[in-house]
Amino acid sequence: MAPRAAMSAQARAWLDANSGPAPAEPDDTPIAEQRAAVRAMYLPAGEAAAKRHGVRTRDVIHAGVPCLEITPPETSTPAPDTPDQTILYLFGGGFCFGSPEEDMTIIAALATGTGATVIAPRYRLAPEHPFPAGLDDCTAVLRALLGDPGRIVTLAGESAGGNLALAATLRLMEEGAPLPRALALMSPAAALDDLGDSYEMDRDPTLSRDRLDSGHALYAPGADLTDPGISPIYGTITADFPPLLMTSGTRDMLLSGCLRFARVLREAGGTVDLRVWEGMWHVFEFYPDLPEADASLAELAQFLRQHLDPET
Repeated sequence: MAPRAAMSAQARAWLDANSGPAPAEPDDTPIAEQRAAVRAMYLPAGEAAAKRHGVRTRDVIHAGVPCLEITPPETSTPAPDTPDQTILYLFGGGFCFGSPEEDMTIIAALATGTGATVIAPRYRLAPEHPFPAGLDDCTAVLRALLGDPGRIVTLAGESAGGNLALAATLRLMEEGAPLPRALALMSPAAALDDLGDSYEMDRDPTLSRDRLDSGHALYAPGADLTDPGISPIYGTITADFPPLLMTSGTRDMLLSGCLRFARVLREAGGTVDLRVWEGMWHVFEFYPDLPEADASLAELAQFLRQHLDPET
């Protein structure tokens, strides 16, 4: 019998098959070629997930920003006066890579797990569009969705998208604007200035220190990394911050930043739940063959569903 709540056999097998150093693109590879290679690697799994979950997609525009709208299968017709339940999802990719389609393994699961419509902005990427371009796009879409009285809005994302979710929420707090009801984030990059002990331990099979460093340099060249827009942990964090659920893993290179942000928010009187999974790595929810991924996505969907309820 396996130890209780230990890593699954599938996760151990994945680690055994991916035990070498995390892949890194040569510095002289054009960014367009790198993006094409990453998209070719992850798009098939995203397409399979969309088909498996039966979601529908279409291109839309919010606040001038192109987005992908993901709708779960219809199970019933809501009452005419029922608010639209919406998740704004911000994809990851180190601020330089990614798209909603490449994150469909997560997005489709959250759509079907909550019954909500997901809006995923195609925010601008570095190095062509460094900070604050991507944050401006995400904040604009969030502000527009929250300004629609017919919507209930929650916010979700992973990695760099988690960073943008935290930073956009803090921007709206500073403006005194409406806020999302809750945030559900996977391995968010809460602090880019000092990645902490988890970075120094370097146990993540999916990330490398060189890749993180180069991505941050492309995203915020020459900038002060303690700018709250870049490292949200330095923002004005108060008890008014929306309820936050974060997930990470004991091998996640960004675990330290998650721990730090959770501590700051908790000390400010906010509501935060950080769930650290045994043996897991950065955004392990991205791997649909892992029981841990299914379990974590189910917990995230339950949390979002609770805060999307019009009665709460």
